[in-house]
Amino acid sequence: MLQKITNLTDKQKVNWVRIIAILGVLILMVYAPKLWISTKVFPVIPLFNWLPIPLAPYDTVLAIFFFILQIVYIFQNKRWQGWLIILLYLYLALVDQNRLQPYFYQSFLTIFAIEIFRKKAFSPKVLYAVILIFFATYFWSGIQKVNEDFYIQWLSALNKHFSCVDSSANALICLPQWFLEIFTYAVPWLEALMGVLLLFNKTRKIGVLFILSMHGIITFLLFYLGYGYNVVPWNIQNMLSVVIIFWSLKTAYPLEFFLKYLNKQKIAVLVFTIFLPLANSLTGFYDSLLSFHFFTADLNYYNVVLDEELEEKLPEHIKSFYRYHNGKAYLNMNEWAQYDNKVLFYPEERIIKYTDAYLRSFADNPNKEGLTELVVYNHDYKK
Repeated sequence: MLQKITNLTDKQKVNWVRIIAILGVLILMVYAPKLWISTKVFPVIPLFNWLPIPLAPYDTVLAIFFFILQIVYIFQNKRWQGWLIILLYLYLALVDQNRLQPYFYQSFLTIFAIEIFRKKAFSPKVLYAVILIFFATYFWSGIQKVNEDFYIQWLSALNKHFSCVDSSANALICLPQWFLEIFTYAVPWLEALMGVLLLFNKTRKIGVLFILSMHGIITFLLFYLGYGYNVVPWNIQNMLSVVIIFWSLKTAYPLEFFLKYLNKQKIAVLVFTIFLPLANSLTGFYDSLLSFHFFTADLNYYNVVLDEELEEKLPEHIKSFYRYHNGKAYLNMNEWAQYDNKVLFYPEERIIKYTDAYLRSFADNPNKEGLTELVVYNHDYKK
């Protein structure tokens, strides 16, 4: 079975990765259908206010068309279909930025890397462009985990599920504390190393095995812990893709993926996989999740604390998400987002500011001071 999967031509590899990327999107669209329509409880958050937002029933028609187009694209594989899918996703993501989730972004960036070349382009050129996306996924995701927030939250999670020091904890397995601490600090570098191992012929299969192990463990833990199911298709998608692409791949030199077949299409892919993530890492320019900033623990997630006036003014469908602390009502943005969208709140400052303004708009005087307070709740240990 492994031999059949890995002994593919470059053209066949590109085609299978294309199909797997689209299948991942389709599965997640079925899992989170309301994410793709505008008429729902959670507010739609456009990047630009002048963008036309499709309303019912046109939002549903557009979402169904987008879904069916991807199914057709799996079987027909026409270049115009691929470009239309990319443009539709770009429009839908600009209309509602919560659709810019890492699994959707990686899939559509993969389709972009394929369709940016001519239909009859030399297959290795296309494959090398796609490979850059997978290198960036693991390398940057590891590098951007090198932060205090990740170390604290990761070690806390490990202690909860893999340490027996606290007898009240329901540990899956007992591991020594020194191992948990060393492993915590090693995780970012191990993940970045996975991307680097893919560059070399002698280490490529080791890198693939590391990646398979990581995704396999994550998938098992998601089912064991009983949450995060929306990430499962993405993990399986990457497991299949890295085996298909890398297991039998041979290159002449380590930097071949970056330097060979260098043309304007390759440069365009390098911008998204190298330059923009680097800009995010150094300056904060460009969105974090679009820079492969995956599960790094340092992004901000908010509670919006409401004063009594606004608490009374908000619509009933929002009031149903109220939680209380010290007698004050607040909204947990992730909880609210997940109810309809089935995804986390998109963690950029402009998104929480837009939502804050939306909530304040229900007050008699939206500009009144103290109507809301934005509280980052996932970094409580810093207080």
